[in-house]
Parts: sequence; structure tokens; C-alpha cells
Amino acid sequence: MQAFPKTYTDLDRALDEVQSLPDEWPAAHREDGPDEETLHCVCLVLREWIGNLHQHAQFSASRSTIEIRLSCEDRDVFCSVVDNSEGFDIEKHLPDDDEDLEALPERGMGLRMIKTCTESLSYTPTEDGLHRFEFNIPSDHDPWLNTLF
Repeated sequence: MQAFPKTYTDLDRALDEVQSLPDEWPAAHREDGPDEETLHCVCLVLREWIGNLHQHAQFSASRSTIEIRLSCEDRDVFCSVVDNSEGFDIEKHLPDDDEDLEALPERGMGLRMIKTCTESLSYTPTEDGLHRFEFNIPSDHDPWLNTLF
């Protein structure tokens, strides 16, 4: 399971280019690679996460930096996004599974979509002062994302 890394120092550029990551990722083109629906979910999660970093994260460094690492094993996708922001406690912001959709503010849907599309996710500090967002999407995952719209 060899990881495919991509680093950005411009979050606007990252947002623009994240949809085309499957075009650059060799595993996406292998016969035993992830299917199109899984790749779509990966891109959606990455776009939502990077958008949240862009809008809400506090970057104390002079330049925001993120590194995306994608890997695939048995058609399941594993991804990490390491950033140099000050981070936050994701558990405080994730909606509960039984939370009423009508009660959510319009601006709270991104994390709900991320949670829906992934089997597991975490956002934790690293030993070197950065923060790592990790998630995986199994090939047989059936997100009910379409019911949100």
C-alpha cells in the first residue's frame, strides 16, 4: 500500500485541484483500485475538509500548508491530511447520528457530509506540532449522502 502524497501551500489552489487528484493518483487507474463512487466520496470529503480549514482554521505560521496522502488497499481508500493550523477538537463539532437535520444550521452540513461519507475519521495533533485528519472509505461503503439534498 504505497501512499500518494500531494502538498499544497495555497488552500485556494488545493480546493481547485482536489477534484482532479484521482487523475494523478496511480491507484485510481488500476483494475484493483477504488471504484468511481468511492473516488467521488474521497474528493467530496477532501474538498469539505480543506474548505473548513480555509474558512475556520487558525494558522499561526506565515503560510498555511497541507499534505494529502492517499493509499488504497483491497479497493478501500485511506487518506490523511496533515496541516500546520492550531487544530481543534473535532468531536465537539461533529453532529450526533440522531441529530435532526432540520435543526442543523446551514453552515454545519460539511462535517455531517464528511462523517456520512467515511467509515472512520479522526483529527489529532502530531508529535511535531502539526494536526492530522485521517479517514477511510471502504469500497462497499454506502453513504446515504443523496438523502441530504
